[in-house]
Amino acid sequence: MRRRQPGLSVYLFLFTVCSYAVAQAAVAATTTVYPTGAFPLDVQNVQAAIDQGGTVILKATNVSGQPTAFNFGPADIAVAGGVSLSTDVSIIGETVHGHMTTISGGFNSIFCASPVKSRIQGIDFEGSLDSPIALIRSTGADIVGNRIRGIVPLLLFFGATEIEGIFVSGFDDPLNAVTGRINITGNTIEISGGDFVNGMQFDEVAADINVSGNTVNFLSSDGEVQTIGILVFRAHGQVALVNNHVTMGNGDPFAFPSGVFVGGHAEAQYTLAANTVVTNHPQADGMDIIAFPSSGATQGALVLGNHVSTHSATTFNGGIVFEGAVEDSVMAGNLIDGTGGNAVQILGFDPADIADSNLAIGNDISHFASLAGDVFFGPESTNNVYIGRCNTFTDQGTGNRILCGKPLAAAAPSNLLAPAATVQAPAVAGAAGANRALPGIVSRGDEIYAARAQALQLRLTR
Repeated sequence: MRRRQPGLSVYLFLFTVCSYAVAQAAVAATTTVYPTGAFPLDVQNVQAAIDQGGTVILKATNVSGQPTAFNFGPADIAVAGGVSLSTDVSIIGETVHGHMTTISGGFNSIFCASPVKSRIQGIDFEGSLDSPIALIRSTGADIVGNRIRGIVPLLLFFGATEIEGIFVSGFDDPLNAVTGRINITGNTIEISGGDFVNGMQFDEVAADINVSGNTVNFLSSDGEVQTIGILVFRAHGQVALVNNHVTMGNGDPFAFPSGVFVGGHAEAQYTLAANTVVTNHPQADGMDIIAFPSSGATQGALVLGNHVSTHSATTFNGGIVFEGAVEDSVMAGNLIDGTGGNAVQILGFDPADIADSNLAIGNDISHFASLAGDVFFGPESTNNVYIGRCNTFTDQGTGNRILCGKPLAAAAPSNLLAPAATVQAPAVAGAAGANRALPGIVSRGDEIYAARAQALQLRLTR
């Protein structure tokens, strides 16, 4: 019997399969880089590997097996090195006998200004200038299991210094610069110093954002312009902050820290769940969900099952705060303890930015020592509801309902849990809104953006 030969379609199929396999093999190429401890050689070696794409393994030891850091140069804007991402790449560190792959120094040590996908995992960043990981363009990124410490403040042209543990921003092209999905998981960040300081910042990001299982520890909260643990501002997609641990230490008496600060753009969907926030600064808020004129409204935010522990000494700070044009949002099942002005605050920013139709329900504030009433509904707040237990409240809004406690004027000035020495007189009308310091990203945004653009231009021309 005559054997039938394969037809043209079979050959074409085999050719396609083989071509695909070859292409996949090329994409999946792995390059290994050993540290030398010499600058700029380490930067050059890592950059050459990254430019090939695929997976880049950064070793924790040199070729002789000795723990060695990749030397990215001194923390000097005129000298320090850094690598730039221009193709899809995964940069993976390792831990050998307790020694973690380390990158020492650098200015924006890993920087992405190209529309590529990236993964940065398992690296210890020590002593970077400004920010060790900075993405201003991306089609998706995973930043997983890294450690960031000892960031050196960058002096901006208007005289303030900046620190960003992880910086992701599409501020130059909000709807197109950062797309896909940004996943920030299991990182540890330690920070002190600086005037404009964020443990993590996400601003004008179109991508969906997941920030989960991270630890942010401010050893000292010193930023007089801004001090925020995790900041997500003017997002355009789904934002989930889940199971993070943020601690804001004491520090500069003129700082106004916030553990978590999110809000802006009505299309964004913010969910804050199962996070732990501890503030030890006397002028700190625990969590701020905001909407200011520069950001647009915040709608449908969910703040669920968080533990906020504040140790503030002022009457205008809050455990969990809805401020500005925050609408149709829910604050439920949170545990708020410690000391502060109010456990819960809902207030507008101005007559054009009204906090409307929000619900606070089932929050446990039984171990919170309020200095100005347990619940504060401030000016420009309308149709908000508080359901749960409270002893005292202030309502300066319209159409609000607080289904617990007594108006502050008719009740004791403070929760009995407060030590006698710390009890202050009740806040005057409007104190929460009038005394709260605006973060720099709102009050000095133009200066900060211009200064950052100037610094990034220096980085891009290297």
